[in-house]
Amino acid sequence: MRLNDAKKDHYRKLAKEQGYRSRASFKLIQLNQKYNLIRSNDYVIDLGAAPGGWLQVASKIVEPNGKVIGVDLLPIKEIEDNVVIFQDNIHRKGIEIEIREVLKKKANVVLSDLAPNISGIWKMDHNNQIDLTISVVNALPKILKKEGCCLLKVFDGPMLKTLENNLKNKFRNVKLIKPKASRSASSELYMICTGFK
Repeated sequence: MRLNDAKKDHYRKLAKEQGYRSRASFKLIQLNQKYNLIRSNDYVIDLGAAPGGWLQVASKIVEPNGKVIGVDLLPIKEIEDNVVIFQDNIHRKGIEIEIREVLKKKANVVLSDLAPNISGIWKMDHNNQIDLTISVVNALPKILKKEGCCLLKVFDGPMLKTLENNLKNKFRNVKLIKPKASRSASSELYMICTGFK
């Protein structure tokens, strides 16, 4: 077994043992332990939330009075009372208003683990993923409070620098990182953005 496969199996096994719906849960756990993005009583929006691993993690962290909203085109099984799920398209006009109505205010944190259906054509997949992320960035003024933070999945490639520069205009701090739970061969990275202007 290759080292990369062993790592992949390690997190999948861990997720099963700890009752998480996906190995991706550990990416958020690791990033949150290091950067303290989500805190007790926060209001969190998770875009591209299926199957719900990040929702499970966020739900525990925001207790006792926080709330989490998950949005995905795919159905997500119910999690906890503090999690509201929208089976919907994040591009649909008016969805930000509906999210705000549930939260009653803007979120402290926006998470995005969005990825397109992978074609295997690297340039197309990179472009599509960055386009998805840009659509999240464009929605931030409607859903993220001032000084809030954001965690965005991105695919490495030529469009990444432009996105990073765009984010640096909107946030006081922007960091590009790869959590341990990400597969080393993957082009997947995460942008941690804090201090929304």
